[in-house]
Amino acid sequence: MSLKGCHHHGFTVSDIDNSLRFYRDLLGLELVRISERRELPSYDQILGYEDVALTVALLRHPVNEFLLELFVYHNPKGRTRALDNTFVGAAHVAFEVEAIDALYRRLIDAGFAAINPPVDVERNGAVVARAMYALDPDGISVELFEEFGDLVSS
Repeated sequence: MSLKGCHHHGFTVSDIDNSLRFYRDLLGLELVRISERRELPSYDQILGYEDVALTVALLRHPVNEFLLELFVYHNPKGRTRALDNTFVGAAHVAFEVEAIDALYRRLIDAGFAAINPPVDVERNGAVVARAMYALDPDGISVELFEEFGDLVSS
């Protein structure tokens, strides 16, 4: 077995419209489609529940084709839980952005929250990026960074 590539990243959310305000309207992902998934035995088997009913929004980055899938569970009913980056199994998605300070101001002006405002990321005495964690409408961490140097090898 070998991986062919990364297809998408997914989050369970409480409300598609609120999430679209964040991911589409603020961050600029393009909405590909919103669909209802009901009475599909394959979904029941894949997800391990009976009579699965979902609303699914698929968004795409306009340049690099990255896909983000947002799910609202109707059956079984979606549940909330504490979210914290230190929990085992916690996940986040990271987006490289331009003008992170301006994006932070737009985020706050639009009524969204952040763990922190943008801060300089220093490695080996050089500032290689400015980064922050925004919080989507459900409190899911979304890393935003503006890269100035090579983040992978620094």
